[in-house]
Amino acid sequence: MHRRILAAVFALLLLLAPAALTEDDEELEFDDDPGGFEYFNDLSGFEERNFNVENGDYTYQLTEDEEGAFIVKYHGPEAEVKVPDHMEEYPVVAIGDHAFEDFAPNILSIELPAGITWIGVQAFATCDKLTSIVIPDGVTKLDDRCFLGCKSLESITLPDSITEVGDMAFAVCMNLKEITFGPNVESIGANAFQACQSLERVTVPAGTEIGDNAFLACSPDLEIIRN
Repeated sequence: MHRRILAAVFALLLLLAPAALTEDDEELEFDDDPGGFEYFNDLSGFEERNFNVENGDYTYQLTEDEEGAFIVKYHGPEAEVKVPDHMEEYPVVAIGDHAFEDFAPNILSIELPAGITWIGVQAFATCDKLTSIVIPDGVTKLDDRCFLGCKSLESITLPDSITEVGDMAFAVCMNLKEITFGPNVESIGANAFQACQSLERVTVPAGTEIGDNAFLACSPDLEIIRN
């Protein structure tokens, strides 16, 4: 299902930005990198170490040290979502890959708990009714495509703790007008803001590495301020 949604969004990208592509532009390449915590690189004993647990409107798993939980899936009916800061006795430390994607069309707002440090691959992809969101202080990474296709998103508040923004993290956020990154952002991924047609102002630290085609098919009035 995730692949069908992603394929539809990519088709939308092609419709939105054909004029911006030239023969010199590199062809977009997408992989199946699942993102996630580093311990996912070693899957030995994974099923014994991590297992899905349902808790109300959420499914979660435990981190490797079993001291925290990360959201695997939201499957609730609410349009205005307030993510709890605990899953049972475990503090929520991350939003996992694809966590809200399946129920994205129903979601109008999301309030995230303090204490999370990471937002996974396509975690909020195609939440196309979401208009604004505040990322809590302490989050260090916005993974690949985490807000892909959030076409109604107009504003996002980012903490100074952010150090990395993944590939296509905000692609096809067509109503996003302005975004300001804190002083600790080291890298912004390839195609991170592709087809953000309304984006007019981006503020980033002077030393931030910006990936290929990060602003492809954005507003012609886009101003990138390095400070």
